[in-house]
Amino acid sequence: MTTNNTKIELMSIIQDSNQRVTDWFMEIPADTFFTRHGEEWSVSDNLDHLIEAHKPITKALKLPKLTLQAMFGKPEKSFMAHEELCRIYRDEIAKGARASGHFLPDQENPADKAEEKKKGLPDQWSKAGAELVSMAQKRDDGELDQYQLPHPILGKLTISEMLYFTIYHNFRHASQEGD
Repeated sequence: MTTNNTKIELMSIIQDSNQRVTDWFMEIPADTFFTRHGEEWSVSDNLDHLIEAHKPITKALKLPKLTLQAMFGKPEKSFMAHEELCRIYRDEIAKGARASGHFLPDQENPADKAEEKKKGLPDQWSKAGAELVSMAQKRDDGELDQYQLPHPILGKLTISEMLYFTIYHNFRHASQEGD
């Protein structure tokens, strides 16, 4: 994936990734959607994690520019290519980095009504994805590289880098397309 896209192209790529993730999760039967295998996350855990990962980015994108700068500073490094971000992330995961805190899934395996409960998560995902895109679209093209946000594993990333990482992260948790 090239990182020389315009904001319009980037938003289109994010929307496409969100839809592909939705489609993938919707195809999983309800009877396996919530099933964990030992310590491995269930399908629902992965989707819940993606929802939780979108929330702080969306929240940050709602902040005024001055607040973003005061909280996280201005980027002091050059833009990192998408492939480099993904490589560093994979390396950190291989070294043992894991999700923690509010990024951990909080899903239970429902004893009954699995089909009904399964529908709720993709709906939440769709709303979280749409809100992220909506907030990112409100930013000027240049702002995406002028402000940064903290990533719990990768450190501070420009908004553009965070959005590119989000695309990778979406696919990593849906069908492992990110790897």
